[in-house]
Amino acid sequence: MTTRNDISQLLSLEGKHAVVTGSATGIGEGIAEIFAAAGAQVTVADRDGVGAQRVASAIGGRAVQVDLTNEKEVLDLINGMEQVDIVVNNAGSYFDVGPILDQSIDSWRRAMDNNLTTCYLVSRAAARRMIDAGNGGSIVNISSVDGLLPCMGTGYDTAKAAVIQFSRSLAVDLAPHNIRVNNIAPGHIMVETLRKMKDGEIPALWPQKHEKTGLMNDLTKARSANIPLGHSGVPSDIGNASLFLASDAAAYITGVTLPVDGGWLLI
Repeated sequence: MTTRNDISQLLSLEGKHAVVTGSATGIGEGIAEIFAAAGAQVTVADRDGVGAQRVASAIGGRAVQVDLTNEKEVLDLINGMEQVDIVVNNAGSYFDVGPILDQSIDSWRRAMDNNLTTCYLVSRAAARRMIDAGNGGSIVNISSVDGLLPCMGTGYDTAKAAVIQFSRSLAVDLAPHNIRVNNIAPGHIMVETLRKMKDGEIPALWPQKHEKTGLMNDLTKARSANIPLGHSGVPSDIGNASLFLASDAAAYITGVTLPVDGGWLLI
C-alpha cells in the first residue's frame, strides 16, 4: 500500500548531485533553488562566475565558472563533481534573434553553439559519468516554445527545435543505461533581462531596423501577448517542472517535451 510518506519521497532529491547550467540568474537560478530545496547538492555552472557564486552561496551549492561551448572546460566541470545524478541543460542565449536576411553567419553559429552545442557537450560528459557509476540518471534539457512555433528568429527557433529532437534521440540512445532524457519548452517567463528590456534599461532583442519579415509581425506579436492563463510565468514554474522530470515521480517518463507556457501554444 502506498503511503503519504511514499508520495512525499517521490519528489525528494536527497543524496542526489545535480548540475544546472546557466544558473547564475533567471530560469537557471530558479531551477537551482528548487533542486536545493528538494535536497540535492547543486553545482551552479555559468560563465558569470560572480553570479554563480551568489546563487551557490544562497542555496548551499557549489559554483563553477565555465564556458559551456569549450569541450575541455565542460569535461573539467563534470569530472570535478563528486557524482553526477542529474543534469539540467538550461544554458542558452536569445540574443542572436531577428530575420534571416539580417543574420550573419557568425550570429547563426553563436545561436547553435550557445543553445545546442552546450547541451551536446554537457550531456555526453555527464552520460559517461552516469554509465560508469551504473546508477542511471536524469537529463533535463530546456528548449523553448519557439522551437515548436516559430517566433523569435530563424537561428534561435532552429536551435531550440534542434534541442527538442536532440532530447528525443538522446532518450533512445541512453535508455539501455537507465538514463532518462526529457525536455521542457518554457513560454514567456519573466526574468530580469526581459524586465530590463521592457523598462528600457537595455536594448530590446529584436533590431529596431530590420528587413521585412513574417516573424515578430503584428500577428506573432498579438499571439505572444495572448496567453490563455493571462500572465507570464516565473523561474520557479520551470524549476517545479524540472524537479518533476528529474525525480522518481517521472521514473517511467523519457523523451517527452513538456510545454510550460500558460497555454501559449494553444492560440
